[in-house]
Amino acid sequence: MLTERSSEADSLSASREDFHLARFDSAARRLRSALEINGDSPESPLLLARVELRRGNPGETLSLLARYAKNFRTRLAKAEAALLKGVAFARLGDTESSRAQFDAARGLVQPGDVLSAELIYETAAAHWIERRLGDAAKTIETLPPALPPDLELQARILQGAIASASENLHEQGAILLAALSYVRTIADPNAYLYAMLVTHIAALAVELPSTELRDAATEQLPKVAWSDDIGDLHFHALRAVAWRHALEGDEFNAFRRLKEALAVTRSPAWRVAALTDRAYLACALGEHRWAAQELRDAHELASTIDWSTVAGEEKLALPVLAEMFARRDPSVAINYAATFRNSANNYPRVLSSRNDRRVLALESYSLGKVQAELGETEEARRLLTQAWEIYEHLGIGWRAARAALALAELGDEGWREKAERSLHPYQRSWLVRKPAAGTDIRAENAPQLDRLTPAQRAVFDLLMDGRGTAQIAKELNRSTFTVRNHIKAIFKVFGVTSRPALIVKASQG
Repeated sequence: MLTERSSEADSLSASREDFHLARFDSAARRLRSALEINGDSPESPLLLARVELRRGNPGETLSLLARYAKNFRTRLAKAEAALLKGVAFARLGDTESSRAQFDAARGLVQPGDVLSAELIYETAAAHWIERRLGDAAKTIETLPPALPPDLELQARILQGAIASASENLHEQGAILLAALSYVRTIADPNAYLYAMLVTHIAALAVELPSTELRDAATEQLPKVAWSDDIGDLHFHALRAVAWRHALEGDEFNAFRRLKEALAVTRSPAWRVAALTDRAYLACALGEHRWAAQELRDAHELASTIDWSTVAGEEKLALPVLAEMFARRDPSVAINYAATFRNSANNYPRVLSSRNDRRVLALESYSLGKVQAELGETEEARRLLTQAWEIYEHLGIGWRAARAALALAELGDEGWREKAERSLHPYQRSWLVRKPAAGTDIRAENAPQLDRLTPAQRAVFDLLMDGRGTAQIAKELNRSTFTVRNHIKAIFKVFGVTSRPALIVKASQG
């Protein structure tokens, strides 16, 4: 018995460390093994329930707590179990059951208990999920001034989320930056919460022209200990930073970050989103061959996914794919638009996108572009105007400008002036220096390109499409030795010493 208790204590200690470092799979394995040895433990199932909540499995959390209900004999164990059930029900959208469990926990918690502050926080979070934003804000204000570091950070992130849902993006930015200042005072912040904070900052840095948010996102991104189990957060942070690079005219780093994002996500649907981003940016820059390759990869992967089962924000890749295919293949575009419409309202209650008008604006913009390409001008105007109005109200200038430019392309020239005003902070973005239709930015490098032999030009084009040496050799039916010699000659013409430098030089003209 002593050996079993010692083993369980060791397992709990290691599992808490895993939980802190966002190694949730490892923590779950340890805790399930501990429960096989000592099935009467209250600590192991409670911690495992927290792990499952962090993994996004509220249903499994409820099942687990029901399975080990007999283990929770003390007042605090019963209170914690009720609290965690309340959290799980809230995330499943069962408001009535969530409130009942929180009431049960409240009846067991006493002043001074650590759980009393956590119960206040989780009640506020449940209000946020329900979009009862006023109640959420009032509840979180009742938290005591001195909180454990993890709970303090959670509370600040939630305050930012409440501000965002209330469409106060600048207020959210101030809250998140203050939270980052707080994190800097913590020697060893919780990896999941730190990652969540950085991801929120990166996402907001795309929406607002704030150099402070931008610098915070790019500075903090490499400092987070990104475990495989928070690859989804890592993906979103990388993708957001990529778009911020693109808005500043740094296409090389935009494509690089999107490539990194592709490598960390486990979700095929999110991979489609990242590939579509790359295709979109390449097309906007006039890199039509590169865009076609990325779009082909996105389309092939998208065709393997049952989108009716995708309930998250990743399905927003569908209207963008429809937009991208509208000019290339209208039938494919119509199919993507229809697939999206059939599942557009299928959002879990916990998603930040629920009832978020930014989602409606993104849908309206992409579908408006599709309608414009299909010749449905009036419907295109309606959708694009709706997108512009939302973005303009929210102060998301570059997205408002993008909608205005699309309206200008429909012959409504008054919109171009509105777009120019909104684009003032983004003078280096593709939206301002977009090449004329049908051009390729490589043409801007005509003096260098004219110095390439036909064989070198063929290699150059494939290099710019992201092909490796072996791929180029196979496609051109040349040896890798010959291809390497051509690459050296191309580097010399452009005055660079690496492929990334070549892409940057060629892209900048």
